[in-house]
Amino acid sequence: MKYTSPILLIHGGAGLWRNGSEERVIDSLKEALEVGYLEFNRGSSLEAVRESIASLEDSGVFNAGKGSVKNSHGEVEMDAGIMYGNTLSVGAVASVRAKNPIRKAYEVLQQGKHVLMVRTYWEETQVLSQGLDDRDTVGAVALDKDGNLSAGTSTGGIAGKLPGRVGDSPIPGAGFYATKLVAVSSTGIGELILRTLPAKEVEILRSMGYPLEDSLRAVVNKFTSWFGRDNLGMIALDNQGYASALFNTYAMPRGIKWSGGEKTFFKEGEI
Repeated sequence: MKYTSPILLIHGGAGLWRNGSEERVIDSLKEALEVGYLEFNRGSSLEAVRESIASLEDSGVFNAGKGSVKNSHGEVEMDAGIMYGNTLSVGAVASVRAKNPIRKAYEVLQQGKHVLMVRTYWEETQVLSQGLDDRDTVGAVALDKDGNLSAGTSTGGIAGKLPGRVGDSPIPGAGFYATKLVAVSSTGIGELILRTLPAKEVEILRSMGYPLEDSLRAVVNKFTSWFGRDNLGMIALDNQGYASALFNTYAMPRGIKWSGGEKTFFKEGEI
């Protein structure tokens, strides 16, 4: 569907989502949309993506930031990445223990010297939720009034993962991607996403002239034909204001805010 910019589209992860938390999830999405959308008044799509994701990290409802799951050693290691499509600027962090990994990724982007930093420290997290392993990754894509696109993704990874495991979320083309034409955020099984780079595939199809929704559907359908269901969800925006979301899981909480309104969904519903 086409919307009027500025546009902010976010997701709370494609997965099972059967723990009875739908109301908290929707409330957290609405808050993140509000927080992120305010950034359009003083910044670009990049800051809107950063702050909406930071809000989702702080909520404790999702597998990111405060709500991150623990690895096999009982520790938290988080990944995040962010990209500004106009300049192809990227910042990403992996295996960090920061309160807001997306803000650390943003710092890497702003510094401009490197793309991906891997450290097991920055700023220790403190309060972490427990035992809700059916939650998932968070992400956002945004289009500002000047036509600039950005994308970002943040995750706590897979519960019980080996220390040092890095998934798709901090990898451009896999967990997120943005150019002057399109912005994408992915969620699902990282080991599968890393093999196929679905975010980049969406960008390729869109650059060949295919509509955004058709591009997204083609990528998700191919992914499902290779690996089965319950492993992928994606959101995307293009520079014409078209937005789309698709997933092959039970649910993918998501929401969109534009100059004319706001919508949120838990399972059914079309962006």
